[in-house]
This record gives sequence, structure tokens and C-alpha cells, in this order.
Amino acid sequence: MMMTTADADNLALPEPPPGLRIAKISALIVLVIAILSGIAFLSFTERGHYITHNYKEVGVEFQHWVAAHRAIAPVAFLAIFVTCCVLMLPVWWLQILAGYGFGLLGGVLWCEVGSTLGAVAAMHVSRWIAADFFHRRVESRLQKLRELDEKLGHNGFLVVIAVRLMHFMPVGLCNYALGLTTISTINVIIGTILGSIPVMIFWVATGAGMEPWGNPSFYALMGVLHVILLTPIALRYLKPQWFKRYGIE
Repeated sequence: MMMTTADADNLALPEPPPGLRIAKISALIVLVIAILSGIAFLSFTERGHYITHNYKEVGVEFQHWVAAHRAIAPVAFLAIFVTCCVLMLPVWWLQILAGYGFGLLGGVLWCEVGSTLGAVAAMHVSRWIAADFFHRRVESRLQKLRELDEKLGHNGFLVVIAVRLMHFMPVGLCNYALGLTTISTINVIIGTILGSIPVMIFWVATGAGMEPWGNPSFYALMGVLHVILLTPIALRYLKPQWFKRYGIE
């Protein structure tokens, strides 16, 4: 009897021991409960609604709190930011608060750190809980999906930048999806830092009082940043031979 590709992959990826399987299922249950709790807090509680719908008032409160707690403010902010990323909760309101509390440059800096740490954390949570199952049960049976995963791994840096620039895509879901691929951590870090710059500047500038919404110059700056970041992605497909010189297929 000939061994199929799926059989070979299943042999290469043995079933995890029962204890580990139970731990992963338990972690998944806890994660789902935490995500639902976070959504419920922001969407259905008075405090959550106040935080996400009254950013000016909350921003002033945060500004005063940062001024009174300069040493721990960045740490507390990063803890909340990373938690929201892992729980797939929106972070735009945190970026606005960062503008109030830390100013434009400081706000962008701490948001970049929080976004990167959150992306890496969510990616590894996803990879630990579900990557083995995904590769064993799904990818091993779909040749095209496996080929896509290999290509994503080779072009991880560009893929992450492209994903970050697709502002209509939920950041939290993208982070977890990246965990199911072979894209490396360093590619996620660099791609997140670069790809998050435009939208992050926009939201932080809103909190910093720069009023980007009706500023043509600001929109022009955003356009230039997008062109700069999208150029290597376009060249990757228009001039693939340039990338092959560096082992990128």
C-alpha cells in the first residue's frame, strides 16, 4: 500500500500526549472566556462604554494620571495594550489615550512597543494552542494551503507589512492567523513595527491634539508612508529576480 501525503504528514506530526492535549484545550477555553468577558466589558458595561466613546474626557483623566505616575505609567499602559491584543479587543482607543498621556512621539513609541509585544504574544498563544492541530488536520490535507504556508514563510516580513496596512482587517484575528503559519517571530516583529506606523500615527496624533481628521497635509503624509511601505511588496511581485538573489522565493 502506498503512503499518501496526508499519511506522511501525520507521521511527521504525531499526536501530542493526552496531558498536553488537555492543557491546550483548557487554555483555549480560558482564552475564549477571557475574550468574551473583554468584549462584554467594553460593549455592555457603563464603564466600558464610557472609555471607548468619551475619549476626550478619558484622555484628560489619563493625562493627569500619567503626570502623577510617570514611572509606572508606561508599564501599566503596555500591560493593558498587550492584554487587549491577546484578547483580540480594539486598541484604537488606547492609541488615542497614548497621545493624551505621552504626546505624539512618546505615544507612538509606546504603542509600537505594545503592538509588537501583543502581536508576538498572540501569535505564540495561537501557535501553542492550535498550530499543531492546524498543520496536522487541515494543512496536511490541502496541498495548495501547504504551498501557501511555505511561500508565506519565505516572504514573512512582506506578508506582515501587507497585513498591517490592510486597515479593514481586525488586528487581533490577524495576529492569531499568523500563529498558524511558519512566519518567524522576527518577521512578525519587524513587519508589525513598520506596517503599524501610519494608522498608529493617525490615532496617537488625534489624542495629541493635532486634529488629523481634517488636515490635508496629514493625509498626504499618510499617503507617502503607505507608498514607501508598499513599494517593496510591489517590487516583490514585479521584480521577483531581485529577491531571489537573497534567497526569497
